[in-house]
Formats: sequence, C-alpha cells, structure tokens
Amino acid sequence: MVHHLKAALRKKMLEKREALGNEGVAVMSRSIMGRLLSHERFQEAKTVAFYIPKGKEVDTRPMIERALEMGKEVLVPVTNHKIQFYRFRSFEDLKAGKFGILEPAKHDAPHNVPHLVVVPGVSFGLCMHRLGYGKGYYDDYLSRSPAYRIGICYDFQVVEKLPKHDKDERMDEIITDKRIITMI
Repeated sequence: MVHHLKAALRKKMLEKREALGNEGVAVMSRSIMGRLLSHERFQEAKTVAFYIPKGKEVDTRPMIERALEMGKEVLVPVTNHKIQFYRFRSFEDLKAGKFGILEPAKHDAPHNVPHLVVVPGVSFGLCMHRLGYGKGYYDDYLSRSPAYRIGICYDFQVVEKLPKHDKDERMDEIITDKRIITMI
C-alpha cells in the first residue's frame, strides 16, 4: 500500500516539476540558494555534499560555485551499488554516470566526511521525511552519516505528510523557495 501511495505521489510531483520553465527553475533556485548560503549550518560547515541536478531539479550548480569561493570542500555523489561522495573539482570534470546523472570522472577521495548534506527529493513532508526516486540510495547513505541534512525543493513539492517506510531517513531541515521548515 505504501509503495503505491509513494509511486502515485512521485509521478504527480515529477510531472509538475518537469513542467516548470527554465526561468521559473532559475528564480526559485536562486531563492533557495540565498536561504542555504545564509544558513548558520552552511556557514559553519567546512565540507558540504551537494548533488548535481538532473532535469528540473533545484539547480545546485551556482551553490557549488559559491561554496568553493567560500573555501569549502565540496563533495558530489557517485552512484554504483551505493552512493559515495567524492571531491568536486570542476564542472568540466563531470561525466554521465548511472541514471545519466553527472558525476566526477576522477574519483578523488574527500579529505573529510561532510558536515552538511544538501539532499534532493521528489517531495518532502512536514514530517521531515523525503520521497526520492525510489531506489533508497540517499536513505542508505544518510543512515550511516552523522552529517546535518538539509533537503531542498520547490515549495509545491512539500506535502503535509508522506507515506513512509522504516528505512526512510528524516531531514534536519527543508529549504524551499518560500520558507525554511524545521522540526517542531
């Protein structure tokens, strides 16, 4: 039952997100970037893990550039059987990996584990859970990581409550183009 509810919500949210225009993505992504970059946890983090956007996901590329300018070590995921994070060097160093998502061509191990993980999602709930693409890669990684977790998404992707599974990991905060959501 939970699987069917998640699949229906995933389909609805992906259709809505992919219908966005490029200008809408850019404007909302800039709003999210402003909230993230001024966030105390981001300011304090020496090592930050980002994702490389695919399709109309929140565009993290300007966030990555700003983090590097701020002297932070930036990590991005490589997905095989599990997600592993590797040092980000440049956008020119990326190649298409599993699922067509860009990832580092050179797998340089990071100096540090991330202090902060910026987590993508198809949808997030006010319950602080996320709905991903259904493969469980981020949940698996987060279950083993002590990093602070900030999910980022467009505000329309936030729902009151998500159907959840035992292995679903919670976010510490969610940042949208309109607000920052924290645990009550």
